[in-house]
Formats: sequence, structure tokens, C-alpha cells
Amino acid sequence: MHRPQYVTAAGVSAGIDMALRLVARIAGDAVAQGVQLGTEYDPLPPFDAGSPEKAPSPVVEFVDTQLRPMVEGRIPA
Repeated sequence: MHRPQYVTAAGVSAGIDMALRLVARIAGDAVAQGVQLGTEYDPLPPFDAGSPEKAPSPVVEFVDTQLRPMVEGRIPA
């Protein structure tokens, strides 16, 4: 299967959508959903994970574990 060498998008939302698709391709859907949740991106995104109520519970738990120390001013050990 031929994979393109370049991926482009025009506009802010399109760029975020493109980035989420690239993250999903590289690291998997769960990681892309975590990025989406962490950025609270929820207009009409490629994944329906822009709020804790919509994201799968393992993704919510992962993002909470990773972001809480930053929000609280601590760096994870």
C-alpha cells in the first residue's frame, strides 16, 4: 500500500484533525483520543473523545494521570 510522503491541511481545525489522524496512525487511536481529550478539542472531531463524558474510561484515566501533576504544579516521578 502506498503511503503519502506529505500530509497537509488548511485551517486551524483541519490542522488539528490532521494531527489527530497522524497521532492515531503513529501511536494508535487511544493515544490520539487522549491528545484530543487533553486539548479539549470537541467541535466535530475525528474521535468522539473531547470531554470526559464522551471519552473511553481508560483514556480519561490515562489523561488524568498524566495531566494532574502538571495542573497541580508537580512533575510526575
